[in-house]
Amino acid sequence: MVGIDLGTTNSLVAHFVDGHPEILVNELNEGLTPSAVAVAQDGTLLVGRAAKDRLINAPESGRSFFKRDMGTAASYQFGGRRWTPVECSAVVLREMKRIAELRLGHEVDRAVITVPAYFLDQQRQATVEAAQIAGLKVERLLNEPTAAALAYGHQENPDLSTLLIFDLGGGTFDVTILECFEGVVEVKSSAGESRLGGEDYTDALGEWLRDKTKWKPEDMDAMRWRELVEQAKRDLSTADSTVIIVNGNEVPLSLADFGAATRELTARLRPVVRRCLSDAGITPAHLDGVLLVGGASRMPLIVSALAEDLQQPPSRSLDPDRVVALGAAVQSALIARQAAVRDLVLTDVCPHTLGVAISKQLTPGQIQDGYFSPLIDRNTTVPVSRSDTFHTLHPQQDEILLQVYQGEGRMVKDNQKIGQVRVPGMKSQPGQKRPGEVDVRFTYDMNGILEVEVTILHSGQKVSEVFEQRPGTMSKEEIRDAIARLTPLKVHPRDAPPHRARLERAERLYQDLRSVERSILTALIDQFERALSSQEPAQIRASAEELDSFMSPYFRDEA
Repeated sequence: MVGIDLGTTNSLVAHFVDGHPEILVNELNEGLTPSAVAVAQDGTLLVGRAAKDRLINAPESGRSFFKRDMGTAASYQFGGRRWTPVECSAVVLREMKRIAELRLGHEVDRAVITVPAYFLDQQRQATVEAAQIAGLKVERLLNEPTAAALAYGHQENPDLSTLLIFDLGGGTFDVTILECFEGVVEVKSSAGESRLGGEDYTDALGEWLRDKTKWKPEDMDAMRWRELVEQAKRDLSTADSTVIIVNGNEVPLSLADFGAATRELTARLRPVVRRCLSDAGITPAHLDGVLLVGGASRMPLIVSALAEDLQQPPSRSLDPDRVVALGAAVQSALIARQAAVRDLVLTDVCPHTLGVAISKQLTPGQIQDGYFSPLIDRNTTVPVSRSDTFHTLHPQQDEILLQVYQGEGRMVKDNQKIGQVRVPGMKSQPGQKRPGEVDVRFTYDMNGILEVEVTILHSGQKVSEVFEQRPGTMSKEEIRDAIARLTPLKVHPRDAPPHRARLERAERLYQDLRSVERSILTALIDQFERALSSQEPAQIRASAEELDSFMSPYFRDEA
């Protein structure tokens, strides 16, 4: 099994050997293989460096940067036919497989493949399809910042630290907050944009230079122009200024010019960082370190902006270009249960809010549909199970069509539909309790399996549906086992034996208290019951500790 970083600009493959992850290099002795596909004049399919060079001379002969179009209906015409982003990605993945087999000397048919944390389900599914075409079974789709965290946790083995992973790749941007302690790597929050990366900086610099030099398309073909701009961007990663030559004329370019040309892009990065910190409930002062991931993150203007906003310079302990692939290899070792990583534990979060479509009665005669009702909030630690109660619009409604969505919009039109569950048997008989009400439970795990279970409260009838983040990669038996492991989570916190016992003890104490002490206990019980209703573990834990702290002196003799 190998780990693959399928990148927008470059891709890498790594394996775990002798207790450490290692990048596997291609025949050019390079770890980075350009994510480019082209067709030569004789019809030969080219991939990697050869394809990238071919595109400079013949831009119409192939395609690069197709990762951005994964999960869309985009297609490209070259080599005498139309290609989809999935097919182009499959060619790159097949090349990663070939490189691994060349270096390892045996067949490779299983892989951990990384994806941006903010990839939606259809983008993740497109990645799985590409792997299947390439002859690879996806053992795990791993979020890129989480992969970086694994590489860091394995290499640095920190006792306790809170880290911000800043992942700016060629076409995507993710930020993740994580805590590392005693071999545990715990993801606290993630945020990002799936269409913002280093290539956008190249485009913005190109536009700025085009205006400055009065460059016209007939002066130079687009791919050569882009290569010129890309080289200037690379030069400014190691120098304060550079010179580009356009039509024989030298054009000076400074780091300040680059900053001016890309100011709007850098401004888009900041709210994402702030949102990630907010979701984790921390400020920059709580951070013990900032890790850079992705080649674009090494740009000096990015480094200086981060240092200013986060009040500390980013760490350079790991190579931003390689850390994701190394982390994918560590994950492959975890799956294989290798001894070198047996003390390393990973917890992740749900990157997008999961919920259902509902209607609201705005006035007695006006019902408006299309609203989004969340059940599992983004950045909730997984595995997780949450439930809520809903009711039918009409008293004698026969069935419910429950529509499941993911996203952050208040209206479902702004979110992505995952699927739907049809719930028949809603019509109740006279005298039955809770007519027209259903309990909807979402249970979600690290493999991206979402089980939606609907219970009709007047009859006890249950209807359930399972939605996979990457259909086809798990057998029915594996899915059944995964769901079985989630069963203990399906108990509402208010019904958990420890919480029921705590409330029973509080009720018993209430009868013995008077006046002020009784009022204090009442407030603490109310707070604890509200926490149980929220189903948020941290809130429940905090309120339980407060209640226990108040009650413990009264039950000292029972200890």
